[in-house]
Amino acid sequence: MARHFTDYLRNCRDERFALSLLPPGRFLMPGELADSPALTFAPLDRLEGSAPSGSLWAMMRRRYESYKDAIVRPFYRDHIARLDRQVVLVDTLTALNAGPDALRDLERALAAILDSFNVGRNSILSALFAPRIDRILFAATKADLLHHTSHDRLERILERLVADAAKRADYSGARIDAIAMASVRATTEAHVGGAQGTLHAIMGTPLAGEQAGGRTFDGESQIVIYPGDLPENPAAMFDPQTRFRGLSSAPSDDTDYRFLRFRPPALERIEGGVPALPHIRLDRALEFLTGDRLR
Repeated sequence: MARHFTDYLRNCRDERFALSLLPPGRFLMPGELADSPALTFAPLDRLEGSAPSGSLWAMMRRRYESYKDAIVRPFYRDHIARLDRQVVLVDTLTALNAGPDALRDLERALAAILDSFNVGRNSILSALFAPRIDRILFAATKADLLHHTSHDRLERILERLVADAAKRADYSGARIDAIAMASVRATTEAHVGGAQGTLHAIMGTPLAGEQAGGRTFDGESQIVIYPGDLPENPAAMFDPQTRFRGLSSAPSDDTDYRFLRFRPPALERIEGGVPALPHIRLDRALEFLTGDRLR
């Protein structure tokens, strides 16, 4: 039963569906706990009353409580409880490809994440003994898979996703920001001619083994791809009739919902010969999270 439950969670996470709210999280990232009793339980049909001693119901309940005591609570006590700044990386593009249902599920997941944080403005005492998270940055990752003309649009979609969570944070005195970013920019931009005029494209080298349009890439060949344009109005992406096709223009039954993975670019040398990788808005992320501490 636990194995089938884990397979179900993995299938829900598949990029065709791209669901995000998939607890228990360690079922998908078991690490050293793989096959341990703490990860060997499954939900049962709705039951009422008390679990009879020695029953499957009682065993499942006991293992679920052990999971919370041995894994969930220590994680929050030893890690989350010590934070006063937080970055939440959001794979918005995959949810966009999967459609409005995946976006609404992502919206619920982001609200649940914020509910699990101790959010609020810090005082001198709280900063010393019980820090609160007073700044949270939600970052839509993989912005380099879009032309820069869609970066602000991706940002507005993320702002729409975290709008309810941001309202609750405002009441507590915490600050929230949402940005589209890429810590390592793996593509450059290009313009190509199309039937409807010039198209905004991206150019990069897919990793070896990546596939698209029936072609398998060797990790050396550079390609140019039209990634699609996001709408100006983020509400359009939550309409059941809307589906962002991303890097694919195939019919719905044949659509490859997965964005290509690109190789990082060659290291550039900046002043003093220091190697550096190009990025998108990483400086803005650092300014929001640490700027007030450096002034």
